[in-house]
Amino acid sequence: MRIKSSLAALAVTALACTDPAMAGQLTDGQILGIYIQVNGFDIETALLGSAQGASEDVRSLAKHVASDHSGVRQAAYGLAETCKVTPTLPAKRNAAAIDHSKALTRLQGLRGVEFDKAYAQHEVAFHRAAIGAVKTALLPSAQCAELRAHFAQVLPAFEHHLEQTEAVATKVGGGLK
Repeated sequence: MRIKSSLAALAVTALACTDPAMAGQLTDGQILGIYIQVNGFDIETALLGSAQGASEDVRSLAKHVASDHSGVRQAAYGLAETCKVTPTLPAKRNAAAIDHSKALTRLQGLRGVEFDKAYAQHEVAFHRAAIGAVKTALLPSAQCAELRAHFAQVLPAFEHHLEQTEAVATKVGGGLK
């Protein structure tokens, strides 16, 4: 139980510098840098889930998430060109990368049902935090109209991923309250 709770905490801290206090303080280049990084985190976690998941539900969800987030990350690179910015990471994002590595390491050490529960719990927390970050920090800070439109377009898909992940979490016993 302690491992799963710490994984969820790491998922949330992976979005640490995207709290509401950052709204209006991020440049479009920083927004895209964070967005590309966070999508990369979820792709890596999903690839682990598709390879190591014990249940077909976990493996299927993970494959779907990896595919969707790969497309979103590719779109983010296109948005950098459209918005004429270079994706950059604020210095505080180094801690997010370290937290993500810790979460992956902990997940890699789990097997079977324990992996499925922890993976599902991690993904629920991660998607909740990512949706919150987009709504409260990234979107309010975005200046480029195309970037703002992109966030408005993908938020329903992220919310759908959250619903799917919550359903799988409930099924495998890793649901969050």
